[in-house]
Amino acid sequence: MLRTRIIDAAVVLVLAAGASWIAVAVLHDDEATVDGPVIAVAGWDGYPTAEVRGQLRLVDGCLLIDDAVVFWEEGTSWDAAHEAVEFEDADPVPVGAQFSGGGGYYMGGDVDGLDGVDHDAVEECLRRTGARDAVVATAHR
Repeated sequence: MLRTRIIDAAVVLVLAAGASWIAVAVLHDDEATVDGPVIAVAGWDGYPTAEVRGQLRLVDGCLLIDDAVVFWEEGTSWDAAHEAVEFEDADPVPVGAQFSGGGGYYMGGDVDGLDGVDHDAVEECLRRTGARDAVVATAHR
């Protein structure tokens, strides 16, 4: 009888551990999106709040703010007809315009450690443009 209870308890523990792992996997199963040249993060609860300013540029199919490859807050998209970055709750920013918002800068290799970022897309843009840094940008600071 004691042996049965120990086995039952062990099975419950394994199932509970498995369920919590599945729940964590589901909660963190966010996919970054790429819409044209816009690389948008997914699943971030907040963003760095440093000031990010500079000219929005399109170089070799990649967006940059000044000389840094840019990846954007979740929900950002690309308007191909107007060559502009569109935000869920802010005015669009066309290529060539000055961008002013929030975010944070990362040395190229530091992007690998970030969740919810399409690392391959950012690294490809770093390679194509020769940029050494990347920046996450948000429409609001």
